[in-house]
This record gives sequence, structure tokens and C-alpha cells, in this order.
Amino acid sequence: MTTIRKADFYYGSLLSVFINNGMAPAIVEPGENRRVYSVTTDQGEYEIYTKYASMPAKRKNKHTKIWTFSFSTEEMERIKQYQDNGKKYAFAFVCGQHNKMQNSEIAILTLEQAKDCLDIDFQRESHRITVKAVKGRRGLGVYGTGRADQLNGKDNTLRIKRVALPMIEGGVTIG
Repeated sequence: MTTIRKADFYYGSLLSVFINNGMAPAIVEPGENRRVYSVTTDQGEYEIYTKYASMPAKRKNKHTKIWTFSFSTEEMERIKQYQDNGKKYAFAFVCGQHNKMQNSEIAILTLEQAKDCLDIDFQRESHRITVKAVKGRRGLGVYGTGRADQLNGKDNTLRIKRVALPMIEGGVTIG
């Protein structure tokens, strides 16, 4: 009997979105990991590094939801080696809503956007990217260990649109 893991539902939702938008994703890392997918679009071939969070963090403000994605030292070393050598790299963050799966989001960042949020050249024990959704606000905000969400009292998040695939270029969100 096959065991279905929680991760299968989240990564499966990303694969479903790809397939429903005419793409044929291939798993680059077979086995338990299954975080890296290859997809070809009109803009070229992408290798997409994927992470999921099953629920937003608990917040006092019920109109704001945040999902935090941590990166290990090994993951950071891998990302440092990503370069645009004919293949483009993107990052997909599946932002789950455990009790209301239909309200989940998938935020997609380019390699440059992810590097900006992570500050990959700064040595620290852990790196993270956080996706922020504010009710009534268009798009999503993204920040992390390399980019503060607030700077001098103003929003400093990287703003990404909620747009349907296949447009990966420029950082988009599937919502």
C-alpha cells in the first residue's frame, strides 16, 4: 500500500497548476525530496525549487497572513550555484490554508528575487523567505533575511502580482 504524505498534497497542487496551464513538469529530484521540477514555457526552460507551508503563522491581525520558508545551509549552497546558463531558475512557495485549501496561494519568484530576499552571500545559521498576504491589498509581499518587511516605517516588501501561469518571468503568484 502506498503512503500519501502531507507534502504530496502541496506539491501536487503546484503540479496540477502547471498541468492545467499546458505545461508538462518533470521531477528533477526523484524520491522523498521531490522539491525541484523542470518546466518549459514560452519564456524558456525553468528549474523550479519548491517549498510548502501548510498553514500561515498565527497573527494578532486576522487580515494579514504570513508563511515562512526556512533554508538550510545545504540548500543555500545549492542556490549559490544557480546561474542563468540557458536554464532559468524560479522558486515556488506553496502557501497553504490547512482548513480552507481552496484559499491557498502559490507565490513564484525569480532567482534574482529569491536571492534578494535571502541575502545569500551573508553567512548566518539560517535563511528564510516570508510571503505576506494582506486582505484587500493587491498582490503579495515577500521579504526575508536579506530584505526587511519595513524600512524607515514604510513597506519594504518585494511586491509580486497575483497572475495566472504560464508567466513565471518577473515573479508572479497563482491565487
